[in-house]
Amino acid sequence: MDTTEYTQTTAATAHSSLTHLQNLLAGCLLAIGGNLLISVSLNLQKYAHVRNELRVDAIHYTKDPLWWVGVVLMGLGEIGNFSAYGFAPASLVAPLGTTTVIANLFLAAIFLKEKIRAENLFGSAMAVIGAFLIVTFSSKTETVRDGEQLNSAVTQVSFIVYICMELVFLVVLFLILYWLEIRKVVVYLLIASVIASFTVICAKGLSGMIQLSFAGNSQFGHPIMYAMAIIMILTAVIQVKFLNEAMKSFESTVVVPTNFVFFTISAIVAGIVFYKEFWGLNGLEICMFLVGCLMSFVGVYFITMNRSPESESESAGVISDTASVDSKQQVTANIFPAWLLATVNVGEVQPKGDIQHLSDNDRAPFLSPLPEESSTSLDTLSSHEDSPVHSKPPTSYGATG
Repeated sequence: MDTTEYTQTTAATAHSSLTHLQNLLAGCLLAIGGNLLISVSLNLQKYAHVRNELRVDAIHYTKDPLWWVGVVLMGLGEIGNFSAYGFAPASLVAPLGTTTVIANLFLAAIFLKEKIRAENLFGSAMAVIGAFLIVTFSSKTETVRDGEQLNSAVTQVSFIVYICMELVFLVVLFLILYWLEIRKVVVYLLIASVIASFTVICAKGLSGMIQLSFAGNSQFGHPIMYAMAIIMILTAVIQVKFLNEAMKSFESTVVVPTNFVFFTISAIVAGIVFYKEFWGLNGLEICMFLVGCLMSFVGVYFITMNRSPESESESAGVISDTASVDSKQQVTANIFPAWLLATVNVGEVQPKGDIQHLSDNDRAPFLSPLPEESSTSLDTLSSHEDSPVHSKPPTSYGATG
């Protein structure tokens, strides 16, 4: 009898583990597929705009069928990302956004003929390795929560403290932006990422309840389902607003990697606090997961390096080395406030160009009397009537000649 119960328990455990792995795989595939569709849609829409500008009689972009294909693919990609939250942890779905950046690198080279550099390929390799570590060491015990479980999660003390801290942080950021009028890219993207944490929490809860409803366990009678839908839409709109403000005021090579880092960190923290996604992981798994996130961050930075309009001009031979350095300094100044940066002006010791050495006949003594013309001009400057500086008679120190 004991053996039969043990066998049944083992079979149930194996079946549960297999189900969790299948859900994890489904979530990863939906996230990767959704991000690929989003990348294709962005490049199609950009290609439609470029092609329209080259036409003799330009049309409105909404009349271009290719642009609408991009819009449809964008919608399908967002649906894929939304569905992924119902199968996989938010801390896993969010870092897989590197798929968009990697795919955009190669699709831009195909559609828009953009140049791929060695540092971009290095960044792609780093991002792929980071994504592999994230998937390998993420939580394997994802649970889809129903309305009652979400209601109890909302009333947890840890979540209430987390919400209060985020609201206080948002108030501080709004004061910095609108009262102190410090308009840095970090301020815009921090606001967007903090608001995105509410979007992630609601998207994951709503996706899970829809999944349970399709499975036969209807969740439409729970008010929290509609509350999460409203909060998700509102926070997504506000998030896009501040993200567009950053894109309008700063270069995309600054906004894209910075927003990816902030959004991923925000989504991971939200998943840990609200959905307890790190529960059951040991120290090694958590460390390797964070290493994978760090590698993804570094990879995105290298992918977006030198992909600004200035870099495209550089490839055409328009920009100089000095302009490139100034552009990098401007990028740094856009990210960090000036008081965080110590600026040191270093002069050039060696002159540029060819150096012609003087001959012995051209060498002048180190201590030689001033030419008469020079002394006259100096006397004229010092004794001018209108000059505000009154010179004193020269004082003799030492021997006189």
